Amino acid sequence: ISGDGFAHRERLVREIMQVDKCSWDEAHEKLIEMDEFNERFYWLQTLPYRLGISLAFFGGAGSLLLVFHKATAQLYAEKVAGEELPEGIEDISTLTTNQVGSWTWQWAEPMIGVASFVLLCMQFARAQAINMNMSAYTRWMLAWRARRAELHHPHYSAPMVRSWAAHLPRVGATFFPEWRRRLHTPEARKKNFRALYS
Repeated sequence: ISGDGFAHRERLVREIMQVDKCSWDEAHEKLIEMDEFNERFYWLQTLPYRLGISLAFFGGAGSLLLVFHKATAQLYAEKVAGEELPEGIEDISTLTTNQVGSWTWQWAEPMIGVASFVLLCMQFARAQAINMNMSAYTRWMLAWRARRAELHHPHYSAPMVRSWAAHLPRVGATFFPEWRRRLHTPEARKKNFRALYS
Protein backbone atom coordinates (compact mmCIF):
# COMPACT_ATOMS: atom_id res chain seq x y z
CA ILE A 1 0.00 0.00 0.00
CA SER A 2 3.05 2.23 -0.21
CA GLY A 3 2.05 5.66 -1.50
CA ASP A 4 -1.63 4.80 -1.97
CA GLY A 5 -3.64 7.31 0.05
CA PHE A 6 -6.91 5.42 -0.35
CA ALA A 7 -5.33 2.22 0.97
CA HIS A 8 -3.91 4.08 4.00
CA ARG A 9 -7.35 5.58 4.60
CA GLU A 10 -9.16 2.25 4.44
CA ARG A 11 -6.59 0.63 6.72
CA LEU A 12 -7.14 3.40 9.27
CA VAL A 13 -10.93 2.96 8.98
CA ARG A 14 -10.45 -0.72 9.95
CA GLU A 15 -8.22 0.33 12.87
CA ILE A 16 -10.89 2.77 14.12
CA MET A 17 -13.54 0.06 13.83
CA GLN A 18 -11.42 -2.34 15.88
CA VAL A 19 -10.30 0.12 18.58
CA ASP A 20 -13.61 1.98 18.98
CA LYS A 21 -15.76 -1.14 18.44
CA CYS A 22 -17.90 0.74 15.94
CA SER A 23 -19.47 0.23 12.54
CA TRP A 24 -17.90 1.10 9.20
CA ASP A 25 -20.20 4.14 8.95
CA GLU A 26 -19.25 5.41 12.41
CA ALA A 27 -15.57 4.87 11.64
CA HIS A 28 -15.91 7.11 8.59
CA GLU A 29 -17.49 9.84 10.72
CA LYS A 30 -14.50 9.64 13.08
CA LEU A 31 -12.11 9.70 10.15
CA ILE A 32 -13.79 12.81 8.74
CA GLU A 33 -13.14 14.51 12.11
CA MET A 34 -9.50 13.36 11.99
CA ASP A 35 -9.21 14.61 8.41
CA GLU A 36 -10.49 18.07 9.38
CA PHE A 37 -7.90 18.21 12.17
CA ASN A 38 -5.15 17.02 9.84
CA GLU A 39 -5.95 19.65 7.20
CA ARG A 40 -6.17 22.57 9.64
CA PHE A 41 -2.86 24.05 8.42
CA TYR A 42 -3.23 22.91 4.80
CA TRP A 43 -3.21 26.41 3.27
CA LEU A 44 -0.14 27.46 5.25
CA GLN A 45 1.69 24.21 4.46
CA THR A 46 1.05 24.52 0.72
CA LEU A 47 1.72 28.27 0.56
CA PRO A 48 5.31 27.86 -0.75
CA TYR A 49 4.02 25.72 -3.65
CA ARG A 50 1.21 28.13 -4.46
CA LEU A 51 3.58 31.10 -4.37
CA GLY A 52 6.03 29.25 -6.59
CA ILE A 53 3.36 28.36 -9.15
CA SER A 54 2.00 31.93 -9.13
CA LEU A 55 5.44 33.52 -9.44
CA ALA A 56 6.37 31.17 -12.27
CA PHE A 57 3.15 31.96 -14.15
CA PHE A 58 3.36 35.72 -13.70
CA GLY A 59 7.12 35.74 -14.34
CA GLY A 60 6.63 33.89 -17.62
CA ALA A 61 3.73 36.07 -18.73
CA GLY A 62 5.55 39.22 -17.62
CA SER A 63 8.71 38.34 -19.52
CA LEU A 64 6.68 37.83 -22.71
CA LEU A 65 5.05 41.23 -22.26
CA LEU A 66 8.33 42.98 -21.47
CA VAL A 67 10.05 41.54 -24.52
CA PHE A 68 7.33 41.49 -27.20
CA HIS A 69 4.39 43.72 -26.18
CA LYS A 70 4.94 47.17 -27.71
CA ALA A 71 3.36 49.39 -25.04
CA THR A 72 4.81 47.42 -22.10
CA ALA A 73 8.26 47.23 -23.72
CA GLN A 74 8.34 50.97 -24.39
CA LEU A 75 7.16 51.85 -20.88
CA TYR A 76 9.80 49.59 -19.32
CA ALA A 77 12.49 50.86 -21.68
CA GLU A 78 11.86 54.50 -20.83
CA LYS A 79 11.06 54.26 -17.10
CA VAL A 80 13.31 51.42 -15.91
CA ALA A 81 16.02 50.52 -18.45
CA GLY A 82 16.64 54.12 -19.55
CA GLU A 83 16.58 53.13 -23.22
CA GLU A 84 15.21 55.03 -26.18
CA LEU A 85 13.57 53.71 -29.31
CA PRO A 86 15.96 52.35 -31.92
CA GLU A 87 17.66 54.91 -34.14
CA GLY A 88 15.39 56.26 -36.84
CA ILE A 89 12.20 55.03 -35.13
CA GLU A 90 9.86 57.67 -33.71
CA ASP A 91 6.81 55.51 -32.98
CA ILE A 92 6.98 51.95 -31.66
CA SER A 93 3.80 51.04 -33.54
CA THR A 94 5.84 51.03 -36.78
CA LEU A 95 7.87 48.05 -35.50
CA THR A 96 6.79 44.46 -35.93
CA THR A 97 6.56 42.20 -32.89
CA ASN A 98 9.81 40.52 -33.93
CA GLN A 99 11.57 43.88 -34.26
CA VAL A 100 10.33 44.90 -30.81
CA GLY A 101 11.76 41.64 -29.44
CA SER A 102 15.13 42.28 -31.10
CA TRP A 103 15.22 45.79 -29.62
CA THR A 104 14.17 44.80 -26.09
CA TRP A 105 16.49 41.81 -26.04
CA GLN A 106 19.44 44.22 -25.68
CA TRP A 107 18.55 44.85 -22.02
CA ALA A 108 16.26 41.87 -21.34
CA GLU A 109 18.84 39.22 -22.19
CA PRO A 110 21.10 39.84 -19.16
CA MET A 111 18.16 39.78 -16.71
CA ILE A 112 16.51 36.69 -18.20
CA GLY A 113 19.88 34.98 -18.56
CA VAL A 114 20.80 35.61 -14.92
CA ALA A 115 17.36 34.51 -13.70
CA SER A 116 17.66 31.30 -15.74
CA PHE A 117 21.13 30.61 -14.36
CA VAL A 118 19.99 31.22 -10.77
CA LEU A 119 17.12 28.74 -11.27
CA LEU A 120 19.53 26.22 -12.81
CA CYS A 121 21.89 26.54 -9.82
CA MET A 122 19.02 26.16 -7.36
CA GLN A 123 17.78 23.07 -9.20
CA PHE A 124 21.28 21.58 -9.15
CA ALA A 125 21.64 22.32 -5.41
CA ARG A 126 18.27 20.66 -4.73
CA ALA A 127 19.28 17.58 -6.72
CA GLN A 128 22.49 17.27 -4.69
CA ALA A 129 20.58 17.72 -1.43
CA ILE A 130 18.26 14.86 -2.46
CA ASN A 131 21.31 12.73 -3.37
CA MET A 132 22.64 13.32 0.15
CA ASN A 133 19.22 12.37 1.58
CA MET A 134 18.74 15.84 3.08
CA SER A 135 15.20 16.51 4.17
CA ALA A 136 13.54 18.81 1.67
CA TYR A 137 10.57 20.99 2.68
CA THR A 138 7.96 18.52 1.41
CA ARG A 139 9.39 15.60 3.35
CA TRP A 140 9.77 17.70 6.49
CA MET A 141 6.23 19.09 6.20
CA LEU A 142 4.63 15.66 5.62
CA ALA A 143 6.56 14.22 8.58
CA TRP A 144 5.34 17.12 10.75
CA ARG A 145 1.73 16.48 9.66
CA ALA A 146 2.10 12.78 10.46
CA ARG A 147 3.66 13.39 13.88
CA ARG A 148 0.99 15.98 14.78
CA ALA A 149 -1.83 13.56 13.84
CA GLU A 150 -0.15 10.72 15.74
CA LEU A 151 0.11 12.82 18.92
CA HIS A 152 -3.51 13.95 18.63
CA HIS A 153 -4.83 10.39 18.17
CA PRO A 154 -2.62 8.27 20.49
CA HIS A 155 -5.19 5.48 20.96
CA TYR A 156 -4.87 4.33 17.33
CA SER A 157 -1.89 2.52 15.82
CA ALA A 158 0.84 5.14 15.38
CA PRO A 159 2.21 3.76 12.08
CA MET A 160 -1.30 3.65 10.59
CA VAL A 161 -2.10 7.21 11.64
CA ARG A 162 1.28 8.50 10.40
CA SER A 163 1.02 6.81 7.00
CA TRP A 164 -2.53 8.16 6.55
CA ALA A 165 -1.67 11.71 7.69
CA ALA A 166 1.49 12.07 5.57
CA HIS A 167 -0.53 12.71 2.46
CA LEU A 168 -1.73 15.91 0.78
CA PRO A 169 -5.11 16.03 -0.94
CA ARG A 170 -5.10 16.23 -4.71
CA VAL A 171 -5.51 19.72 -6.17
CA GLY A 172 -7.89 20.25 -9.06
CA ALA A 173 -7.73 22.69 -11.95
CA THR A 174 -9.38 25.29 -9.73
CA PHE A 175 -6.23 25.41 -7.57
CA PHE A 176 -8.33 24.17 -4.62
CA PRO A 177 -7.92 20.82 -2.84
CA GLU A 178 -10.26 17.95 -3.59
CA TRP A 179 -10.96 16.85 -0.02
CA ARG A 180 -11.35 13.09 0.21
CA ARG A 181 -13.69 13.47 3.15
CA ARG A 182 -16.31 14.74 0.68
CA LEU A 183 -16.28 11.29 -0.89
CA HIS A 184 -17.10 9.71 2.44
CA THR A 185 -20.00 11.79 3.73
CA PRO A 186 -23.09 9.71 4.69
CA GLU A 187 -24.80 10.65 1.40
CA ALA A 188 -21.75 9.77 -0.69
CA ARG A 189 -21.27 6.47 1.16
CA LYS A 190 -24.88 5.48 0.45
CA LYS A 191 -24.42 6.35 -3.20
CA ASN A 192 -20.97 4.79 -3.71
CA PHE A 193 -21.43 1.68 -1.57
CA ARG A 194 -25.07 0.83 -2.31
CA ALA A 195 -24.52 -2.88 -1.75
CA LEU A 196 -23.76 -2.29 1.95
CA TYR A 197 -27.01 -0.42 2.50
CA SER A 198 -29.44 -2.69 0.62
